Order: sequence, then structure tokens, then C-alpha cells
Amino acid sequence: MSRKWLVFLAVGFAQTANAQETLSFAEAVSRAGASGPTIEARRASVEAAEQSVGPAGRLPDPQLTVELSDVPVTGPNAGSLTRDDFTMQRVGVMQDVPNRSERRARTAVATAEADRAKAGLSVASLDARIGAAQAWIALHFAQRRLAIVDRLEQESRLRSETIRGRFGAGGASVDETVVAAIDASQADDRRAEAMAQIVSARAVLRRWIGEAADEPIASEPPTFRIDSVALRDRLQRHPSIGAFAAERSLAEANVALAQADTRPDWAWEVSYGRRDPAFGDLASVGLRIGLPLFQGSRQKPIVAARRADIGRVQAEREATVRERAAVLEQQLTNYAALEANVGRAKDTRLPLARQRSAAALGAHGAGAASVVQLIAARTDELEAEIDLLDLEERLALVGAALTLEYGDN
Repeated sequence: MSRKWLVFLAVGFAQTANAQETLSFAEAVSRAGASGPTIEARRASVEAAEQSVGPAGRLPDPQLTVELSDVPVTGPNAGSLTRDDFTMQRVGVMQDVPNRSERRARTAVATAEADRAKAGLSVASLDARIGAAQAWIALHFAQRRLAIVDRLEQESRLRSETIRGRFGAGGASVDETVVAAIDASQADDRRAEAMAQIVSARAVLRRWIGEAADEPIASEPPTFRIDSVALRDRLQRHPSIGAFAAERSLAEANVALAQADTRPDWAWEVSYGRRDPAFGDLASVGLRIGLPLFQGSRQKPIVAARRADIGRVQAEREATVRERAAVLEQQLTNYAALEANVGRAKDTRLPLARQRSAAALGAHGAGAASVVQLIAARTDELEAEIDLLDLEERLALVGAALTLEYGDN
């Protein structure tokens, strides 16, 4: 039952699989970068930031003022709202007016926040596309490993049954029977491992593209054309580096906002005061002006702190550029080495292993080689095929990372 359950998880319903279109590598990457909870969350963040730009530089809402003024609390008129001519009920409107530099700076800060949200969306989209690419590649090669192991498992089981029959007829030794049985058991273990890899890779792919991960994937692996010169030229376009442009704009806008606090704000107010009709009503107009008199201990330290943020952003950007450059060189070196290894595995190691396996099979049929020698040769061929798949998978993973991070997508 456990094997049947793994088969179900790994390959899904065979009837529906044949009716479905295959999921290509490019389609999986595209879907991951365009949708998904992480991408939708980032898009909502961008929309929220963009909606905040317009109101940022506007005047604050006016305030309604209601006041009882000059109410007597002692003397013969204590507590009366009408017997004293100074007592009145006032209603008015007050408006705070931040200085123009502050309003412009607040707009710049909101704009920079929106740009930073867009940069975050670009980084999240890249992470999702790389995650989907890695999962698709892992699933593709896990299925190819399963096909190889299935073939070897069937062969090992048939060989084990044949030797058991020969042993019953006295034509095989106990050692040959035991070795063949162990070989068949190891083939079962390899198959279970390959199926588990398929389940795991599909689960990771489902994280990035949802239910589309349950579709059968294309049989052909992706190929990449790696131009090291062009990739190095595009290093500065990497989203993690481009995000620092928004960070610097935000830091500069915060400096301007801090500097605006060194300039006075002001406010105005108009009000109407109602008194006893015998005294007449009054109207008032007022103006308030801020006095930033102690800038050395209040505003200027904040300006200096905001300026230090600009230096921090620049230093972090330089560190990121160096890090990405180092990673790029490592990836290019790994890709070249893997490409050479794949070529040698295809042209030398796998053909030699197949020749040795064919020779061992012929010798065993002619009685010139033991079962142990045949199994060893077939195992070497299996290992050579799986080693080639491992190399091709690593090559595809590095190629996908290079193309998605630095290529012309």
C-alpha cells in the first residue's frame, strides 16, 4: 500500500494526466512571477504606497473649536453665562499650515516609499521565479531518475527470479541467489527514494504556482545560452541592487523632511463668540507661528542622523554589488565546470560503463562471468546514468539562476 500511495502522489491519476497539457519550464516560471500569495501581498503593498503619495503633501484637516470663555467663578456673577459682558460661547475653525518645504518633503518620502515597494515586488518576483525554476528542474530530473531505476528494478527482479529458479534446479549457488536478492532489494530502495524526491519536488513547486504544479510537466529540460560578458554587464540590473535606488531616494527625502523642521510652521484660526444680546457678539481672527529656536539640540541632530542614513545606504549598496559580483563569478565558474563534466560523462564515462555492462551480460550468458560480476557491471552503468542526470540537473539549476537573475528575461 505504501508503494501505491507514493506512486499516486508522484505521478497523479494516469487517466487525467494523459488528457492534460504539459507544464513547461517557462510557463511554471512565468506563473510563479505573476501570481501567488507572496506576489499578491507585494502588489497590495505597492498599491497602498501609491495611494499614499497624493495625500502626503496636503494640508492637515481643519479643526473645529468650541469654547466657553471668561466664565465667572467667583463674585456675584459666579456661574452665570449671561450677566458678565466678557463671557461668551465661541465656535471657530483652526487650520495648521506646515511650511511648504515640509509638504514637498512628505510627498518625496511617500513617493520613495512607493518606489521601495515596487523594488520589493521585483525582488519577490525574482525569488518566486527562481524557486519555481528550481522545483521544476528537481521534479523533471527526479522523474527521469525514476525511469532509470524502474528499468533496473525490473531487470534486477527478473534476474533474482531466474537465479532462484536455477538454484532450485541446482544450477546456481547460494551466494549467487543471495547477491541477486540483495541487488533486487537495493533497486526497490532506489525506486522509493526517487519517488520520494518526486513528491518533495512537486510539493515545493506547488508552493510557487499552486494547483498548476499537479499538471504533468514537459519531458524536455530547459536549455540556457550563457554569455558571461553579457551577464556581467547586466549585474547592476539585479533587483537586489536596483532596490537601493529607492532606498537612497527615501534617505534623501528624509533628510529634506528633517531640514524642513528647521523652518517655522504656522496656523490660523477664525471664531465667533456669542454673548448676551445686551453686550453684543464678537468675532476673532488668530495666527500662530512656530519658533524653532533651539535647533542645535533638537532639529540639527536629526538632520545629521538622516544624512548618515544616506551613507549607510551607499555602503550597503556597495556591499551588495560586491556580493552579487562574487556570486556571479562563482556561478559562471560552476557552470563552465559542470558543462565540461556533463560532456565527459556523456562522451566517455557512460559509454564505457555501457560497454562494460554489455560485455558482462554476454560473458554471463556464455558462462564466463558470475552473477556478482554482472551485477557489479550493471550497477556501474546505473551509477553512470544517475551521475550524468545529477550533473545535468546541477547544470540546469545554475543556468536557470544565471538566466533569471542576470539574463535578458
